[in-house]
Amino acid sequence: MFCKKCGTLMLPRKDSYVCPSCGYEQPKENGGSQKIVSKSEGKSLIVINEDRITEPLDSDAVCPKCHHRGAYFLLKQTRSADEPETKFYTCQNCGHRWREY
Repeated sequence: MFCKKCGTLMLPRKDSYVCPSCGYEQPKENGGSQKIVSKSEGKSLIVINEDRITEPLDSDAVCPKCHHRGAYFLLKQTRSADEPETKFYTCQNCGHRWREY
């Protein structure tokens, strides 16, 4: 059942339906049966054509695969807290990933 004021789907309560958006209440009809009169359309598909890298760029890093200078990096604490962080690189040119301790 949809709200007559704003069109939002109303939620059932004991003896009425209540709109979560505007608070409009409508009493339930006695003796009537509820049934689905329409179904939603199929799921929509979202395609991401380009993956944007938001990691910082280290222009001094050299890729071991294609020898290109410049790679994105990410620091993660992979060992205990008293050990240094691990630096993960992704080559700007070929996408090869490697790490340095």
